[in-house]
Amino acid sequence: MSNPRTLGPWLRRFLTDYIVTERNLARNTQKSYRDTFALLLPFVGAKARKPVERIAVQDLPARRVRQFLEHLEDDRGCSVSTRNQRLSAIRAFARFIASRDPTHIEWSGSIRAIASKKAAPKPIGWISKSEMKELLEAPDRRTPRGRVEYALLLFLYNTGARVSEATQLVVGDLHIGRRDGGHALVNIVGKGGKHRQCPLWPQTEAALAELMQRRTPDDAVFLSQRRNPYTRFGVYRLVERSAARVPPLTGRKITPHTIRHTSACHLLQAGVDLNTIRAWLGHASLDTTNIYAEIDIEMKAKAMALCDAAEPGPHRPWRANTGLIAFLAAL
Repeated sequence: MSNPRTLGPWLRRFLTDYIVTERNLARNTQKSYRDTFALLLPFVGAKARKPVERIAVQDLPARRVRQFLEHLEDDRGCSVSTRNQRLSAIRAFARFIASRDPTHIEWSGSIRAIASKKAAPKPIGWISKSEMKELLEAPDRRTPRGRVEYALLLFLYNTGARVSEATQLVVGDLHIGRRDGGHALVNIVGKGGKHRQCPLWPQTEAALAELMQRRTPDDAVFLSQRRNPYTRFGVYRLVERSAARVPPLTGRKITPHTIRHTSACHLLQAGVDLNTIRAWLGHASLDTTNIYAEIDIEMKAKAMALCDAAEPGPHRPWRANTGLIAFLAAL
């Protein structure tokens, strides 16, 4: 490294060697970290009155990081979750530097001591089965483009796949039309390179089989009108465009992740246990999947109906419960 006090060489090693080679983090994580420092470096350079290439490690004290986080919220209008995501990247970078150079341990500790900001959890958005059916009917399946759009929407609903998982899907990941009579399956590569298999419905298998004609195993499954693989932006635009044709969804923000939540909620309503849904969606922890148990009002109402509704006993004044008062006084 040319100069251990300059931030640039550290950042190059962090983004190209550490994240990719040592940690084997996902490409999307690398892009997120890259975007964080693409915002941070010009901000620090302006504060320190230095060109970006000359910014030193000591030009990034904890005080300046806090100023940057305030800038994200106040000037750029970023949410608290985005602010915390940027802070997470900076903390990881500080930890990386300290692990390679003990002289920066104190600096790293001050950066890592910056607390994340508590954010109110966002409500989980999902749609009903009838609304999902109308969304699937939005593409015009009489045209080749409409058949691709229908297959993509149906695949997202069937598998609960993330956008990146759908756009990276290749023909070789599909096991359809199996001669041994086995169930149609798809291999999905999720976060951190983790693989999972998901069964496909007969209608999903039929829609995908039509797209697979004259394709090689390395070809992308979902191709745009220009025969290029779908991008994240393309999938978002498809979902928005399809939702705009469904009257019950007017005014609601419908994204590919909404379809993912919808898939999970419909599985839960069908009686599928949470651990199976966790494996279906590719969640690392069951705690992530537990959010779906909290959002279905209909299931909560059924659970209340099953509760014991025995007749209440004779009324007893609260003051007469001396045992409880003694218990509270003893605490």
